[in-house]
Amino acid sequence: MVRIVQNLFSLFFITLLISCGGSNNEHYETIKKSEDGFRGVEIGNGIEQVKLIEDELFLKSEKPDYLHYDYPINMGNSYTVAYDFSEENKLYEIELTVFFDSIEDAQTLFLDFEQQFNQRYGEGEKAEDGFSIWSSRSEVMSIEIAMINDSQAYGYLSVSYTHLTLPTIYSV
Repeated sequence: MVRIVQNLFSLFFITLLISCGGSNNEHYETIKKSEDGFRGVEIGNGIEQVKLIEDELFLKSEKPDYLHYDYPINMGNSYTVAYDFSEENKLYEIELTVFFDSIEDAQTLFLDFEQQFNQRYGEGEKAEDGFSIWSSRSEVMSIEIAMINDSQAYGYLSVSYTHLTLPTIYSV
């Protein structure tokens, strides 16, 4: 009997360790897409570089200074990614919007991104308008990430990744 209890405890403990190591939302890795940059894209990339990273099949709108992608996740769930470019063809803003049929899915995705941003940029700040904000400043560029879980009747998460000091990116 003691042996069975020990085995059950061991199984429970291993399961707990495995479940704590991953993300909270099953779609996090797909939406994040890469450990590098944001979806594998870096601020300052040109439009052609971004097009090589994203899937052309889901490109819904293309202009000389703008790309917009719509990705289905599964029934009732999807996300959009929009990229804004300067006149010099430098990416300066990425906007990710995720739609879930479940408010809980938006919350777990929010927590996954929050953990990623906290690890990369330090503890984020909570703004009065409900946004969580992370900043990174260097000699070359300053960026800001703003994220909000604005779920009401359905799951809605918005993340923007913005270059704050545009002139310095063009002198690099």
